[in-house]
Amino acid sequence: MPQVNAVAAVVMAAGAGRRMGGLPKSLLERDGEPLLLRQIRLLGDAGAGTVVVVLGHHAPRLQALLAQAAPRPGVGLRWVLNPAPDEGPGSSLRCGLAALPPDVGTLLVALGDQPLLELPDLQAMLAAWRARPAGVELVLPQHAGQPGHPIVFGAVLRQAVMQARAGQGVREWRRAHPAQVQVVPLAHGRCTTDVDTPEDLQRLGERFGVWLRPPRPADPAAP
Repeated sequence: MPQVNAVAAVVMAAGAGRRMGGLPKSLLERDGEPLLLRQIRLLGDAGAGTVVVVLGHHAPRLQALLAQAAPRPGVGLRWVLNPAPDEGPGSSLRCGLAALPPDVGTLLVALGDQPLLELPDLQAMLAAWRARPAGVELVLPQHAGQPGHPIVFGAVLRQAVMQARAGQGVREWRRAHPAQVQVVPLAHGRCTTDVDTPEDLQRLGERFGVWLRPPRPADPAAP
């Protein structure tokens, strides 16, 4: 049986960043910290005992950063390569789930480019999962009608994603099983905000006062 109190996490960081001019978005820095390392830190603080980062496009640059990361004590950090990252998020998620221990009862999935996410957001999603009604297999945040991340699920949905075809994954499953999905309404957009374009970076700074910067030249992940 899965260890229901054990928590593991997958960080999705396989994208090409084409709309950002080919820049790996998870290397953007907030207050001098790459977003990818910030996500790993928050997940560890939230209780994830294992964090798996899924790489794809830009894998060498991100791997160089991860190789020098100092995760929270007690947190196992690993990364895997999706050889076909353009097949869709389901493909990347399967790569991440396959690298996790089989007996983990609680799975968190976050994106590598969520600049506003804070520890209380992760804790709130985990609390909602633990207090979920019987029959609920997926908990996800929502703001202004938009679903976000992190999402939380367990063994049932994990198995369904692993058995799905091609790029299909959580999105297709939740549309087919609405009665097994619990939506957590949020009054803020921290869980639904990521960055895809340079215009997104400008709006982020103007609206929230959070200005992301490209990797510094001294950063080992920079070219």
